[in-house]
Parts: sequence; structure tokens; C-alpha cells
Amino acid sequence: MIGNRRFHFTKILVSDPDAQFAFYSSVLGMAEKYRVRHGEGHDALDEIIMTSAGDGDPTLVLLHYVNRGKPTPGEAVLGFSVPDVDASTRQAEAEGGTVAQEPTDMPEFGIRVGFVLDPEGHRIEIVQPLP
Repeated sequence: MIGNRRFHFTKILVSDPDAQFAFYSSVLGMAEKYRVRHGEGHDALDEIIMTSAGDGDPTLVLLHYVNRGKPTPGEAVLGFSVPDVDASTRQAEAEGGTVAQEPTDMPEFGIRVGFVLDPEGHRIEIVQPLP
């Protein structure tokens, strides 16, 4: 085996990184780790690297290509564990998100799960353990 292998980050393409950061911070507790601006012309980009407020890994990166058109959402499904799926679903709506699927119990997996779309349409699966 070559070194330690582990999942490290996911990047999603966004149109408005600041608005998207506000959503992920408020609804899902993500904290800013770094902001990066680099590249020129067609490759110029802004990134906000975020992590869970209580953890150091893995990270979620909001990537915005400054001189490219609006990205198409749907390239990934982001998964977050939350203490209360129903409250997080309502908060997502209050912060400009959309409910894609109301929370439902999945006892065969020991979870309650719901799906929301962030303000730009990226799909987020939120889960909580069943008691």
C-alpha cells in the first residue's frame, strides 16, 4: 500500500461562492478554512475551502470560475449528518434552499433522511440516526 489513503475533499462548482457559503454555514454548520484566488483568463477561479466546525476533515470546496458561464448543478450529491433532519430541512428553506424530498424514516438503515437543494440547486442528503 502506498501511504495512508483517505477521502479528503469534494468540490462543487457554484455561481456565487459568498451566498453559497452563507447557506452551508447557516444550515449545515460549515466553517471557512481558507479562501483562494488564482489563475488568469478562462482559468481564473475563487474557492472557499470549508470544513465541519468541529472537525478538521474532510472538506467541501465551493469553486467559482470567474470568467466562465453558470455551472449546471447535479454533478454530485453531498451528504451531511445532522442532529435533527426536520429542523435542518426547515432551516434550508428559510435560507433559500428547496426541499427535494421531505424527511422520512429508513429503519432498515437506522436513519431518518431528507433531501434539499441549496440555493443554486445542488442536491444535499441530510441524515440523522434513529433512536
